[in-house]
Amino acid sequence: MVKPVLRGNMKYGVRLLIGVSLMAAAGSCAGRNLPPEPDSYVAADQIGAERAAELAASPAATWLDDMNSAEMSTLAREALAGSPDLQIVEARYRAARWRARGSFGSNLLPSLSIGGDGGRTEAPISGSDERTRTDFLTSNIVASWEIDLWGRLASRALASDLSADAAKEDLDDARLSIAGQSSQAWVDLIEGQQLLALAQEDLTTRERALDLTQRRYDAGIATSLALRTARSQVASARALHAQAQDQLLIVSRRLQGIMGRYPDGTLRAEGELPHLAPLAAAGAPEDLLERRPDVLAAEDRMRAAGFRIHEARAAMLPRLTLTATAGNEGTAVNQIDDSANMITNIIAGITMPIFNGGALLSESRASVADRRAAAADYVRVSIAAWREVEGTISADQSLEVRETQFGIAADEAREAQALAEREYSRGVATLFELIDAYTRRIDAERGLITARAARVSNRIGYHVALGGGARTGGIDEDREVTP
Repeated sequence: MVKPVLRGNMKYGVRLLIGVSLMAAAGSCAGRNLPPEPDSYVAADQIGAERAAELAASPAATWLDDMNSAEMSTLAREALAGSPDLQIVEARYRAARWRARGSFGSNLLPSLSIGGDGGRTEAPISGSDERTRTDFLTSNIVASWEIDLWGRLASRALASDLSADAAKEDLDDARLSIAGQSSQAWVDLIEGQQLLALAQEDLTTRERALDLTQRRYDAGIATSLALRTARSQVASARALHAQAQDQLLIVSRRLQGIMGRYPDGTLRAEGELPHLAPLAAAGAPEDLLERRPDVLAAEDRMRAAGFRIHEARAAMLPRLTLTATAGNEGTAVNQIDDSANMITNIIAGITMPIFNGGALLSESRASVADRRAAAADYVRVSIAAWREVEGTISADQSLEVRETQFGIAADEAREAQALAEREYSRGVATLFELIDAYTRRIDAERGLITARAARVSNRIGYHVALGGGARTGGIDEDREVTP
C-alpha cells in the first residue's frame, strides 16, 4: 500500500513535469520559425555552391559572358561573391524579409501566451516577534485576436511584404551595380596598363632623341637651345611616366576593393579589351520597366504606400477584439496547474477612437503625401532608366567614330614620327619638328587607348542600363521576368 504522502509527492511531480513540458513545447513552437543565425562573412573562394549558383543565374551576371572576355567575367563574379558593400545590402534585405514575415503573423493570426508568477508576503504577528509568511503562485494563459473588419491589418502586412520585395529589388540592383563597377574597373585597369606602357615608350623615345641631340651638340651641329629643349622633354616624360604609374596603382586598388581583396595595388589584367559588335535595338521602352531592379523597387514602394493609406484610414474605424484568458492561483504548483479549477474568461470588445489630438487624421493625410512622393519617385526612376539606355546607345555611335578616327591618326602619326627621326638624324629636320612629331604620335596613341576603353565601358553601362541579361543585339526576349 502506497502511503498518502508518497502518493501526493508523485502527483506533485507528475504535474510539475507536465507543466515544464508544456512550457518547453510552447517555447519550441514559438522558436521554430525564428530566423537562423546571421551568415558570417564568407570569402570569395569559400562561397557556397547554392549562393554561387544564385549569383551566376541572376541578371547581374548573365550578361557578362556576352562581352567575350573571360577575365572580366571571372573578376566580376568574384566581386559579386566577395564585395562587402553587396553583403551589407544582402543582409538588409534578409532583415526586411524576416520583419515582413513577423508582421504577417503578428497582425493576422491570433496571439497566445502563457506565464506564471510567484511571490511571498510577510506580516508581523501581533504581540510576538515572529512573522507569518505566505507563498503564492499564479498561472495564466492569454489568447487574443483582433478581427480584421476593415482590412487594416491585411494592408499593414501587405505593405510590409511589398517593402521586403523592394529590398529584394535593391539587392538585385546592387548586384548589377557591383558587376558593372568591377567590369568598368577592369577596363580602367587595362587602360592604365596601356597608358603606362605608352608613357614608358614615350620616355624611351625622348631619351633616344636626347642622346642624338647630345652627340650633335658635341659635334658642334646642334645648339645649346636644342640640347636644353631635349633635356626638358625627357624630364617631362619622366614626370608623366610617374603619374601613369600612380594612376595604375589607384585603379588596381579600386578593383581590389570592389572585389573584397586587400588593396595592395598588385592586381594586373592579363587579357585585352574585347572587340565589340554593333548594337541593335534595345527593345520597347515599356520592357525596360519590367527589367530594371531600381524601377521595380520604386513600383513596390509605391504600391506599399497605397496600402498604408488604407491602413491609416481604417485606423479611424471601430476595432473588434476577442480575448480569452485562463488562470489559477494557489500556494503550490499542484494548485495552479489544475485545469479543472482554472478561472476562464472570454471577452469580445469593440473600441472606437474618439479623440487623440488629431494623430490618426494627420497620419492619414501624411500617408497620402507619402503615396504622391512614391509615385513621383517611380516616374523619376523610370525616366532616368530610359535616359541611361538612350545615352549609352548614342554614346556608342560617337565612341565608335572616335575609335576609328584615332586609329587613323595614330597610324599616320607613327609614320610621321619615323620620317621625322630619319630627317633629324640626317640634319634635314630640326629638333622642334621631331618633338612635334613625338607629341602628335603620343596624343594620337593616348586618344586611341582612351576611346577604346571608353567604348567598352559604355557597352558595360548599356548592359547595366538594360537591367542585366541583355544580349549585344538588345533585350533577351526569352528571359523570364519575375513580377
